[in-house]
Amino acid sequence: MRIKKISATNIPPVENFIVDDLKDLVVIAGPNGVGKTRLVNGILNYFQNPGPNRRGVHLTNPSFIIEATDQSERGAWNLPELDTTIPEQAITLQNFLRQNRRRRNFRNSVLYYESNRAIQQVNPLVFDFDMPDPWEENVSWDFALGGLKNRWEDTQHAIFKKLENQRTSIGNRAIQLRNKGHDSMKLSFTDPMIPFNEAFSKLLGPKTFATPRIREQRLMYIDGENEFGIELLSSGEREVLGIAFDFILRNPSHCIVFFDEPELHLHPELLSRLITTLRYVGESNQFILLTHSAELISSSLDETVVFLTPPKEAHGNQAVKIEPTGDVVEALHQLGQSVGIVSLGKKIVLIEGSDSSLDKKTYGQIVRDQFPELVLLPSGGKENLSSFRTIASEVLDKSLWGIRFFMLADRDAATETQPISTDNFRILSRYHLENYFLDAEILRQCFIDREEGDSWLLSVEQIEDRLRKIARSVLGYSVSLVVSKKIRDATGNISVMPKGSHEMDIHTLVDAFSKKAVAERQRVETVLDANEVRQLVEDTHQKFEDLLAIPSDAWKNEFPGKQILSRFCDQAREEESRLKNLYIRKAQEADTNPFQEIVDIFSSFAQA
Repeated sequence: MRIKKISATNIPPVENFIVDDLKDLVVIAGPNGVGKTRLVNGILNYFQNPGPNRRGVHLTNPSFIIEATDQSERGAWNLPELDTTIPEQAITLQNFLRQNRRRRNFRNSVLYYESNRAIQQVNPLVFDFDMPDPWEENVSWDFALGGLKNRWEDTQHAIFKKLENQRTSIGNRAIQLRNKGHDSMKLSFTDPMIPFNEAFSKLLGPKTFATPRIREQRLMYIDGENEFGIELLSSGEREVLGIAFDFILRNPSHCIVFFDEPELHLHPELLSRLITTLRYVGESNQFILLTHSAELISSSLDETVVFLTPPKEAHGNQAVKIEPTGDVVEALHQLGQSVGIVSLGKKIVLIEGSDSSLDKKTYGQIVRDQFPELVLLPSGGKENLSSFRTIASEVLDKSLWGIRFFMLADRDAATETQPISTDNFRILSRYHLENYFLDAEILRQCFIDREEGDSWLLSVEQIEDRLRKIARSVLGYSVSLVVSKKIRDATGNISVMPKGSHEMDIHTLVDAFSKKAVAERQRVETVLDANEVRQLVEDTHQKFEDLLAIPSDAWKNEFPGKQILSRFCDQAREEESRLKNLYIRKAQEADTNPFQEIVDIFSSFAQA
């Protein structure tokens, strides 16, 4: 069976959640606090108590349309699907679910894997002389709804009991044959550990699963030439092993499997392997995953991905199905992001810059814990702003499913046509983030406890003089950066795509392309006119010379700070990352914070 439609209302903080046409893999995503876990608990509570309550009242929240996926369901229901808003059909579901299942080959039911599923201490198994086959034993109808923590002991005990039962059965058969005069027997029995061995190798290879030590009651694995107990695996490896072994033991088919935050404690690659492994176990299972994982969301867009938004006005539907194509997905892709980032928080700040991952760390240190509601994400270099108007209209200028996006960029991201910051897109007033690390007094403070005597690092004047000398040494490079960017912005992308080409014959098409090529060449030649370029270089060089000639810090806004700070660190014989960390601490203790502009920008994002 599989859920075709979910309708849920007033499961705080979820007010209204309606989604249909669900596929075999359903990913429900959303930031913390929107109610994903509350929603799944409400759904599971219904499956534990389907149909009318003890007072005979028919419950319709949440409600489902459940589709049959095999003949046994269709035969038991006398219907291809059940609508739980109809009392008679809800009772049919109740009677169908409340039947005990076999421990192995679990069919036509619901399984649940909770977010807090760390393997706990297992009580020892008490062996009997007549150990029944645990594969054939029944478990209560709601056993699989209790979560993995409540099942792991049963899983481990079932493995030990199965091996002991098989040994006893083989021994008894050998005795029977011997008593009948036979001196040999066929060894055609199968190893019940094969599916566990295969899953272990797929998930945790090159480690392999070893033969369990029944009398010691230990599950073992082999790493290299040595054998260890599974308690020596990492916490993530133990968790994925517990999930996989529990699932393989049940070997479910035609079941609905709920999985709350499968990415917890797992590396993205290990999570991907786990989901792939589980989907190959049994037949026709439906997986409903509640997640924050951007990777899992983005890799599931060909299935069903549902974004749970914060509550909407007039109790609007908080379930938004995300399609694999569209302007939003394309715009986020141009920002170096996947649509999966919508699960990370309600306010997302995209950090632009060629070293955006490092910049994210630096920004985080600067603002510390002042704005916990903001999630910072690197978005790559300034080339990602080539389609800024589309990005602004599709992402930055609107709230997507209750999520607000912001962007903070280095000053070199601004162009002649897009030079001004907006409420959601802010550009630093200085060329690079590193330009804010050039305050001579704070640099001096960084070295007070580490330098002695007449070191130039203990003099504001000498530090300032050294910074200016470094700036002059990179003057040609600075001019080249500015001039080449202006020319690149003016040239833009070359496009020879003619308009209205759908109905053109070959002759008209050739003519149209030729005209576009001539027009583009003329446009580019105008921008690249030698005299114009020469004048631009001379003017820019003179501007930088003038900045260095006047006794002010204005030059620190215009020169590329990355190169200047890097050379300063070389001359001070200090590691750049260490100096940055120390500089930020000293700046936060100073009367005037050189990062105040940045703090104000983040404050405006937080208040938006």
